[in-house]
Amino acid sequence: MYIKSLIYEDQSTDWELKSISFKQLTLLVGASGVGKTQILKALLNLKKISQGRSLNGLKWEIEFSTSTGHDYKWRGAFQNKGFIPEFVSRFDDSDEKDKPYIDYEELFINDVLIVKRDKDGIVFDGEKTVKLSQQESVLFLLKEEEKIKDVHEDFKKIIFDDNAGDNSQIPRFGFDDEIDAKLEQYKSLETIRNSDEDIRTKLFLLYKNQHESFLRIESSFIDIFPYIESIKIEPTSNSYKKLSIFLRELPFIQIKEKGVAHWIDELKISSGMFRTLMHIAELHLCSDDTVILIDEFENSLGINCIDELTSSIVSSERNLQFIITSHHPYIINNIAVSHWKLVTREGGVVTATDAETFGIGTSKHQAFTQLINLDAYTDGVNS
Repeated sequence: MYIKSLIYEDQSTDWELKSISFKQLTLLVGASGVGKTQILKALLNLKKISQGRSLNGLKWEIEFSTSTGHDYKWRGAFQNKGFIPEFVSRFDDSDEKDKPYIDYEELFINDVLIVKRDKDGIVFDGEKTVKLSQQESVLFLLKEEEKIKDVHEDFKKIIFDDNAGDNSQIPRFGFDDEIDAKLEQYKSLETIRNSDEDIRTKLFLLYKNQHESFLRIESSFIDIFPYIESIKIEPTSNSYKKLSIFLRELPFIQIKEKGVAHWIDELKISSGMFRTLMHIAELHLCSDDTVILIDEFENSLGINCIDELTSSIVSSERNLQFIITSHHPYIINNIAVSHWKLVTREGGVVTATDAETFGIGTSKHQAFTQLINLDAYTDGVNS
């Protein structure tokens, strides 16, 4: 998937995003609280809608292309049932009568209207369908149809990198028979990339089934941390002796430092090192045409990690799209100004403007210095 533009509104909270366009790499910059993270969440909400979720008060229009080469425009709106606190909306909303209805929905393929929906029903490819759920998107309801299937599948390729994993928890690889089944099912690099497994599981499958590819990830990691000698993903032999046999048999990510006798398992690896490894793995192991959303890219990373990972994103040779936010001067200065969007907010209305519009990058000063001296940055929120 390649996202071209987005218009979005949460009518229940009076939060609106004016039309924003995206590139292969888009960096959202701006003062805290202007809505950079909310832009990422808006894209994630559209992914949820494509998977059948009913989200109160949302109105959207998104243009994108898929791996098939077709261009799409998808727009629609859910009824507004008034403000609902976010923590309430996270609970199971399986009661049909409580879910908001879809007011309208349209899908265009190469500028041709394929689906038109209103309160009277759904017309697909010129034919009215049987009565279908009024709370679920046509991308979900018609996902088995040839013209819809690719769109539904491509929305799964929007992934949110929330600090690239947490190494403070016991990994969940499943029971032995599940591990064996996955090892049998995902043997090639392509099948591992296209699987729905989480990034840790993909890394384990790569370690076992495509070790040469795993060594490339290991090499990239050692380039950042040269005191690391090796990485393995196997049951740990020196920890958790008091835990159940099942837990002791789980494969753990482990690193070996030069001059240190024992392997260090993932629960004892620093959060920055672990996040760096997960970032590298994600760049190698997400499926082609993935859209990677990263909020505050610099979180938990040392300057050596930021340097290498920023370079990896900027020079990525894979067909990936990145939409990231950052406040870090190194990251901002090392991404061309042509990729920046300066985000500002007036009341509940958010605007993202090409940074070049403000003359950034036209002087000898570092772009970050020019950015933080802009009134549009320092006064990013106007009530």
